[in-house]
Amino acid sequence: MSSREKPSTSAGRAQSALYVLLWPHKEAMTRRWSDVVHGTYPFETVGFLRTAGDRFTNPVGFRTEEAAKALMEAIFAETPDEEAIKKAVDEVIRVRAIQDFSPETAVGVFFAMKDIIRDVVKNSEDASAELMPALWALESRIDAVALLAFGAYARSREDLHRLRVEETKRQYSQLLRLAEKKAANSDSGSN
Repeated sequence: MSSREKPSTSAGRAQSALYVLLWPHKEAMTRRWSDVVHGTYPFETVGFLRTAGDRFTNPVGFRTEEAAKALMEAIFAETPDEEAIKKAVDEVIRVRAIQDFSPETAVGVFFAMKDIIRDVVKNSEDASAELMPALWALESRIDAVALLAFGAYARSREDLHRLRVEETKRQYSQLLRLAEKKAANSDSGSN
């Protein structure tokens, strides 16, 4: 919607007013959310995640920052791009699933977006009760993102376990072939 068009409903006006209120704080909210994600890592890792922004020296930090930017853009879009949201969620969750975060820790960071947004609204002079329905709608959108994150976490963990089982099968198969070869060699050597 262009800035000259007026939303047709009071809910639409409240939503537009909420986005107008939040948009100038988007970068700060993105940084805060990235800090929340980084804060779930061990203390000795947090500083590195925050400072090294290169995709090769710090792939986790880089992916987190890029996903945070994409998520904020998608969440604040008038019509959210579901594919962009899924991709950003996968970027964050895949790493967290591999690193053995518990489900609640891995996914819980998405709920922190709600607190960050509430802080901005609470500290704004332009906040009013009329914004509450729009805020609730935005929080519902964040809840939907968290549900996507939980699904992505479950799929990533399933993939990880499947890969571990396949690797164990390969190792077992190699040991079996080696044992059979050794048994064949000892049988031919005893003749």
